[in-house]
Amino acid sequence: MLIESLKILFNRDLNKLKTEIQSYQNESDIWEIQKGIANSAGNLCLHLVGNLNTYIGAEFGKTGYIRNRALEFSLKDIPRAEKKKKIEETIVVVNNALNII
Repeated sequence: MLIESLKILFNRDLNKLKTEIQSYQNESDIWEIQKGIANSAGNLCLHLVGNLNTYIGAEFGKTGYIRNRALEFSLKDIPRAEKKKKIEETIVVVNNALNII
């Protein structure tokens, strides 16, 4: 029951992340850092994907994922379609890893 609840929550939130990234009218705005905000939406997206692939995918799912945390905050101008693909891949990784537990 707990595993199913986790899967529902991760799927919900990752799909919401995908929706948020898709909602930007101007793709370059995804990488803008507004006053009072430490990171861009694009970098936060990369960071969330990195976290989940590390702590759920690699730890529980034994995916072999190697994280480069510094790049999650330094990469810029990754196309929206690539971020969307990374989110969708992360959904699969999380579900597969949680199925193993």
